[in-house]
Amino acid sequence: MKQIYKSGNYLIVINTANSLQFPLSSIYREQYNNFIITDEIGEREIIIPISESATYTDNDGVSYTESTLRDFLKTETGLRAGSGGSGPEWGGITGTLSTQTDLQDELDDKQDTLVSATNIKTINGTSVLGSGDLAVGGGGGPAGFHVQLLPGGSIYGGALTQSNVWTGGSNYANVTSANQIFFFPFIPSQDFTSSTMRFNCNSAGAGDEARLSIYSHDGFNAPQTKLYESANIDLGTTGYKTITETRNWTKGEVYWLAIHMKDGVARIMGSGSNKPDTLVIGLLNSNRIKTWVQMSQTFANGAPTTASPNTYRYDTFIVEFN
Repeated sequence: MKQIYKSGNYLIVINTANSLQFPLSSIYREQYNNFIITDEIGEREIIIPISESATYTDNDGVSYTESTLRDFLKTETGLRAGSGGSGPEWGGITGTLSTQTDLQDELDDKQDTLVSATNIKTINGTSVLGSGDLAVGGGGGPAGFHVQLLPGGSIYGGALTQSNVWTGGSNYANVTSANQIFFFPFIPSQDFTSSTMRFNCNSAGAGDEARLSIYSHDGFNAPQTKLYESANIDLGTTGYKTITETRNWTKGEVYWLAIHMKDGVARIMGSGSNKPDTLVIGLLNSNRIKTWVQMSQTFANGAPTTASPNTYRYDTFIVEFN
């Protein structure tokens, strides 16, 4: 029978060859897949292959595993303080560090210091280091969408909205019209700050231009007061059109994005046309409204201070924030 257990101030090791007593001040280390116990003056040493851990029992006859035997040896051996302290005391170390196998093994097990954005990621630009709770919104980038607007009370009657302007539907080139403004809602799923807004012009028009505006919500289901209007955006070439504008967005607040077209020749990427999986803003009779439209708003005069949409259409434009 093979046993390893503590008795008084000694570690008793019984194997098939002999029975040895080691003072509890003996040194334990691991080397070459072996557990090695050496008395502190180096006169006696016993080597136990780690693979044979389970062949040993304690003095109650309970079998060890590799893990429990390692824990037992670490707890009950080591250079101890004179008062019988709870752990080893490290003194000066001479020679090559890598040959101090027990110390080197402990150092190798230590985790590197965490450095935000270097060996641990940030979330939405915020470090995850430190105490407390970090609230994380839905996926798909900062431009997340709520699932509904307030029902009722709009000029055409309210209805629920859906959440797929950012990710859903079939993206394609929306047909635009001269001197018209297209309004569609945006409800942030979290507080965030954007430094740019952009949309994709996927069909150019020589001399055509547009402006991007932001409106407040009227409390029911339509845009109200202009909060921002960009400079003229050239749509004479295809590709992303970026507006540099730093804005703070508030979680749960309803904003209305508005695109004002000059000639209506160029086309801007939209989501879904009349497919059922795109944003539904309201109802006019039995028609699903996806975008409010204000007609006869001369481009040269700019977007109005107060929105007055007077019709609707089935297309929703895509605007991205970064």
